[in-house]
Amino acid sequence: MLLENVRVLDFTQYLSGPSATRMLAELGADVIKVEYGPTGDPSRSLPFTSDEGSSYYTQQNRGKRSLCIDLSKDEGCALARDIALRCDLVVENFGPGVLERRSLDWENLRLGNPKLIMASISAFGKTGPLSHLQGFDLMGQALSGMMHLTGEPDGAPQFTGSPISDCAAGLTLFGAIGHALFHRERTGEGQYIEVTLVDPLFSMHSIAVQGHSATRGEWAQERSGRQFSIVVPSGTYQGPDGWVVLQVLEPQWERLCEAMDQKALATDARFGSPEARVENAQELLRLVEVWMQEFDSNAELLSYLEGWRIPAAPVLSPQEAMVHPHFTERGMVRTVQDPHFGEITVTGLPARFSASDPPDREPPAPTLGEHTREILEELLDLSQDQIELLQEEGVVVS
Repeated sequence: MLLENVRVLDFTQYLSGPSATRMLAELGADVIKVEYGPTGDPSRSLPFTSDEGSSYYTQQNRGKRSLCIDLSKDEGCALARDIALRCDLVVENFGPGVLERRSLDWENLRLGNPKLIMASISAFGKTGPLSHLQGFDLMGQALSGMMHLTGEPDGAPQFTGSPISDCAAGLTLFGAIGHALFHRERTGEGQYIEVTLVDPLFSMHSIAVQGHSATRGEWAQERSGRQFSIVVPSGTYQGPDGWVVLQVLEPQWERLCEAMDQKALATDARFGSPEARVENAQELLRLVEVWMQEFDSNAELLSYLEGWRIPAAPVLSPQEAMVHPHFTERGMVRTVQDPHFGEITVTGLPARFSASDPPDREPPAPTLGEHTREILEELLDLSQDQIELLQEEGVVVS
């Protein structure tokens, strides 16, 4: 496994941080999930629940070990600090100032282990005028400008149905951690990594930022509903039996006209240039949609477009996607055993490595404090009596 013998202390909860450390666990890292006693990660109570677990928790925490510590106690913070100094990587998504009050922040930990890497996810980062604020996924979507671009032109800004801000932050942190580990291999130096919920989404603007600047403010990207506002006729169409998307750039425009058996559209004054197609977007959308609905089914339409090399896809629901052969054959849909739910379907790792195959069988998500005793013995060499005393005092839960 790519990350075998890499030990991670995971202070994260909910989604953004746990999604990053879950991918590290899939690559073979020993991820020790610190859960805050006595109740653990709050995502254990999110939908859908069974006994003491939730499917939400299961998806993001499978393959980790659970260490339950009461971090409101000085003794708990001291245990966490001792364990952190024996790790390669510490990952956290606490609110502003929490780590500093517990002496678990980067400046304190680096003194005890200069090779340590610390990775942080927060809403807005440690610097800047918003750094004192807490925040969740919707704040990232709103402040990044993404919501402003999503929805109908005359409607309200809309957030996406999935928490893309949390997930983008987790993916970004996952990639950054790999580079920090590589840097340490070359130099022996640890370092601090920071990712926010808002920065990854802001960085995804393909034209909204530089386009506005390049035109000296004369152009601004706005909500455009079903059509991609700057590249028409890219957009969402009602097909014969469901929604279909097309992405037609300049090289595909003439081919689409030929495929529609309307070759004259390519040079029609209304549609002959990218600018004209944008100006007459609604009229073009109607023409394309009427043509699409001449087919007997979406499958027939998509097969026809494939023959003309026109990029297109059906709009699938998550329920349809999770049984689609493309996702099942590539391992993006996995079935794991869970102590609370039995067999459960979860998402897979969105990257492939030729030097490492996905595990044939993944360990389930841990029960609360399942590995507390094991970790305290293994890393701190505590005796059974010492661990029993910590339990009696409420410092740890096993």
